[in-house]
Amino acid sequence: MGQTYRVMQSAFSSKVGHALPRWRILLALHENGPCSQKHLAERCRLDPASLTRQLQAMEKLGWIARAVDAQDNRLTNASLTPAGQAVVNQALPKRAAFFEESLKGLSAADIDTLNRVLSVLEENFLHAAGDRQKAA
Repeated sequence: MGQTYRVMQSAFSSKVGHALPRWRILLALHENGPCSQKHLAERCRLDPASLTRQLQAMEKLGWIARAVDAQDNRLTNASLTPAGQAVVNQALPKRAAFFEESLKGLSAADIDTLNRVLSVLEENFLHAAGDRQKAA
């Protein structure tokens, strides 16, 4: 699984033009609009420090803006800038083509089975991690 995921990440980056962690952040902001870094870390499944480094890099590129939340000054919100939205708009067709090509040869039933198996594995991994934390 790990090897397949690494190959997919590399191929995604070369075809779409963005590393997968960065893309997940951009896509989350595109789909959800502005949101807190805490929510973004949870949605993208990134640790907060890694997310902060990604956001800082994208902020320097002019793709995102960050600001303290107006209702809760403990939170920092991130949003796409117009330049960031243009980056997403340019990458979306490449992403669609990448996944279309990647799923060639798989039937709808194959894809449903794959999604089901991956969901079960994810739940099992989360359960195992929770059990380990309880034992520690």
